[in-house]
Amino acid sequence: MIRAIFTYAPFAVGLLIMFGLIFPNCRQLQLRTRTQAIWAMVILLCCSKFLCFKAFGGHAFNPDLPALVIWIWDWLYSGAIILAALALLTVFFRFRAKLWVLPVLAWGLAAWGLYNGFCVPAVHEVELKYSDLPASLDGYRIVQLSDLHCSSAARRWRTQAVVDKVNALKPDLICLTGDLADGKASRIARHLEPIKELRAKDGVYACTGNHEYYHDYYGWTMHFYEKARDIRFLANACAIPRPGLAVAGVPDRAGRERGLDAVPDPRGAFAAATNGEFRVLLQHRPKGAEENCREVGVDLQLSGHTHGGIAPLLSWLVKLHNGGYVRGLYPAPGRLGDRYLYVSPGSGQWAGFPMRFFNDSEITLLTLRRRK
Repeated sequence: MIRAIFTYAPFAVGLLIMFGLIFPNCRQLQLRTRTQAIWAMVILLCCSKFLCFKAFGGHAFNPDLPALVIWIWDWLYSGAIILAALALLTVFFRFRAKLWVLPVLAWGLAAWGLYNGFCVPAVHEVELKYSDLPASLDGYRIVQLSDLHCSSAARRWRTQAVVDKVNALKPDLICLTGDLADGKASRIARHLEPIKELRAKDGVYACTGNHEYYHDYYGWTMHFYEKARDIRFLANACAIPRPGLAVAGVPDRAGRERGLDAVPDPRGAFAAATNGEFRVLLQHRPKGAEENCREVGVDLQLSGHTHGGIAPLLSWLVKLHNGGYVRGLYPAPGRLGDRYLYVSPGSGQWAGFPMRFFNDSEITLLTLRRRK
């Protein structure tokens, strides 16, 4: 049902854009009927993205099409949506500029947003201070990757570039917090394959995100067990990579929604951590962080899922559905004590809406420090 809505709704939105916003502006500018007809075809073509992806690529969100084709159609579609927003503003503010001004601005912004969505992320460094941090963990470096969303649009070369940047940091620990790929493992695995080259002194650990369950859970499970054995997925379990440190992961609740035995259990995940270890929890969605820190004793929760809110006007909606969390470090003082939640804005972007505005993707480097 939800997939059908996302597939067909944009085309209906295109009709609304034309008749409710674009055509009134065309009449205001006294354009000829032929020009209006051309605009109608352009807008319908742009908004038929998901329909055409499904028809010609086999899947509305993850089509088996050349990356350039996907990028161009994403650009056209996003530009049409931005054009509608700009046209809406002209309803309230009289704007009699030439016909080309708003389209140039709309598709220019779309190009910028698309580049931000697919470019290789920069490293963002964060320092976390703890009063009771074990001396052996002072200066400990953790790299977090989240929401890579490898796909036919975000291909192997991009994944390789991310992996090379991470390995150059020489981290002590690497944490992957879900949504690594979109689509079936048999088709997309080659684009994700470079992550098996990730290296850290204390290993690479991961938890599932919602997208692992949406497409091909069993295919991805077999892929990781067989071909990426250096990456350990934690499903309500923890590992002790070094004395004094416990890393646990929980499955995303999307697994339960699809009838799998995947109920997140942070408390049970740390059952093996019985010697007062510093606790790091990998949980794809940030919601529930305060309870995890207060009731389970989590010292640092690493999450993603929100994509940083995507754009300023959408961040309030993302915040509403994620417990008030959007991106970045949520300071513990006054709320959780010397405990933290870090919400990654993601190291990639979902191909269904690949735009990012004032919201860069990132490779997160977190350094633990003992408060003096």
